[in-house]
Amino acid sequence: MEIPDSSRVGDNFSHGRNCVVGENVTIGNDVSLGHNCIVDDGSVIGDGVVIGHNCIVGEGCTIGDRTRVMNNVELRKDTVVGVDCYVDSGVKSSGRNRIGDRVVLRYDAIIARGCDIGDDAYICPQVMTNNLDHHREEVGGAHVGRGAFVGTNATLAAGIKLADRVVIGSKAFVTRDCTVEEGIYIGMPARLKE
Repeated sequence: MEIPDSSRVGDNFSHGRNCVVGENVTIGNDVSLGHNCIVDDGSVIGDGVVIGHNCIVGEGCTIGDRTRVMNNVELRKDTVVGVDCYVDSGVKSSGRNRIGDRVVLRYDAIIARGCDIGDDAYICPQVMTNNLDHHREEVGGAHVGRGAFVGTNATLAAGIKLADRVVIGSKAFVTRDCTVEEGIYIGMPARLKE
């Protein structure tokens, strides 16, 4: 693999077959890339990051120290992932997202453009977020509070806000803000459990 002169790679960098590193990329120490990975222009990968096979780190993305990115993950332009995160196989970010520190994103979660996920949040498998309202206008992704838990197959509508440490039940459809800190919201549409 050729590293462009404009890019910097730290000590103990390892990579699999068919990897591509773009221009002006910074890769920290002790970073590992699997096979068939692309790290696009202007991206920054922190120390101790492990990235699995067939991953795309889009232009201008940042991945914090010690974060693990599993196989078949796509992080589109300007996605920021914090330190000590776990990004499971098949996760997709449509770009311009901020994912806090120590966040877990499980299998096949879809993080829509403009989502902001607070520190210590846990996003279960196949969670779907949206950034378009029902008029197909971009209003931004969800804002997920610190320590929130979003259950498997839940859907978060565009622009909604989840309070800190809120729990969203599996298969819930969240159409409005969930404002009760540590509240439990279930159903379609999601309502506060009494």
